[in-house]
Amino acid sequence: MYDLPKSEISCNVEKNSWERQNEESPIPKNSVSFLTLGCRLNQSETDILTRIFKLKGYKVVHSSEPTDICIINTCTVTNQGDSKNRQAIRSMNRLNPKAVIVVIGCYAQLAYEEISKLKGVRLIIGNERKMEVFDYLEMLDTKKQPIIVNDKIGKNSFSTPIVPKNLIKEVINKKSLKQNNSKKYIPILTKSSRTRALLKIQDGCNFMCSFCVIPFARGRSRYREYSNLLKEAHFLVKEGAREIVITGVNIGTYKNDNFNFVNVVDSLNSIKGLDRIRISSIEPTTVPKILFEYMRDSQHKLVPYFHLPLQSGSDNILKKMNRRYSSSEFSEEIWRACEAVPDICLGTDVMVGFPEEDEAEFGKTLNLLKILPLTYFHVFPFSNRKKTAAYKIKDKIKSDIKKKRSKILHDLSTKKRKDFYKRFLGKTKDVLFESCGEDLINKGYTDNFIKVLLEEEKNSNFRNKILPVKISKIEDNFVLGQTI
Repeated sequence: MYDLPKSEISCNVEKNSWERQNEESPIPKNSVSFLTLGCRLNQSETDILTRIFKLKGYKVVHSSEPTDICIINTCTVTNQGDSKNRQAIRSMNRLNPKAVIVVIGCYAQLAYEEISKLKGVRLIIGNERKMEVFDYLEMLDTKKQPIIVNDKIGKNSFSTPIVPKNLIKEVINKKSLKQNNSKKYIPILTKSSRTRALLKIQDGCNFMCSFCVIPFARGRSRYREYSNLLKEAHFLVKEGAREIVITGVNIGTYKNDNFNFVNVVDSLNSIKGLDRIRISSIEPTTVPKILFEYMRDSQHKLVPYFHLPLQSGSDNILKKMNRRYSSSEFSEEIWRACEAVPDICLGTDVMVGFPEEDEAEFGKTLNLLKILPLTYFHVFPFSNRKKTAAYKIKDKIKSDIKKKRSKILHDLSTKKRKDFYKRFLGKTKDVLFESCGEDLINKGYTDNFIKVLLEEEKNSNFRNKILPVKISKIEDNFVLGQTI
């Protein structure tokens, strides 16, 4: 029904079907939990793994609950991220001391020796083979030494396993009929079943920014097979997703089977039942200009939203970072987007404390952010990562200075976001509601990424509905509204 990536030592799908009995294996196979750290790309991969394990008959439980297997999908962008990875592994071991702990992803790719020393870890898989985690679990035995799978990351195009929700239901239903003569099956509550679904189209990066470890953790840029990503998109919409978020490391460079990024957007726009297409972070130099026309067209599904990483407002620092634009070129891109698309939400990433960044250069970043019509910024202090070119620069910025600069930009971002929200007070915007929590408050987002909470209708659940909402009040990072 679907294909896992091939490996010389991995088992094929037929041999690993849920019907196969493995009584000789000492590894318990009843429940599994997932903990995802880092980016949306990691989350999209965890979504797929969750479905695969459900297909195999596992009960998927919350990461805070007791379980037989704990799978931790890691991030390694910053030193703080590495610390969170280790903390998560130790926490999972304390919660489930008898469980098999599996560490996958970026941190597993670069720091497998360090991970192997942590208590409870039985399996470590880097990015090249992490989607085959189920196969490697089949190989575990009672030995205490963890299995390490750290293959070199390939450069070829790739496909991703597609596990439709209805297939999971069918398989679990057959299994329950066989074992319990029952027609019941467990509910499917995967992230991909949500209103806003993540679609991975690309992985890795060729840009080699001097501060970034991603090319070492995820390899060079490679692209998902076009037919494979479209097949998943159709399945996601069929299962109820009304918005698809295009994700990857450097998605604007997509090219495969004579198709490019614009072709991906065009194909998604033609899917019946899909209401919104959102682009996750995209490099400023890779934005096709036709996307502005799509966003301006009220009949097109591409929403008015861009997240374009800036990193620094100093041309000197940008050059040292090996970024592919100047501050003026970035500014032109932002103003072009703002003028072309009314009410567009524009976010960015900013790094403070890059080596040799003095007060004057930080001041250039601050002034540029004040001037530009940006909605918000994600602020990151520079993290000294081995293997990167910036690691060799000796003049590092002190931690207290980085904290001070971070706070200044965080405060400016908060003000910018509120100023953006003020433009919509008293106006009506369509909101795609994504959840209704225990507090019975409906929550969702406008097309231009304003988070909205309803003031009324506490007895109604509007999940997965698009409704007109009049915005009435601004809070810290969201607005309150009333349905029309």
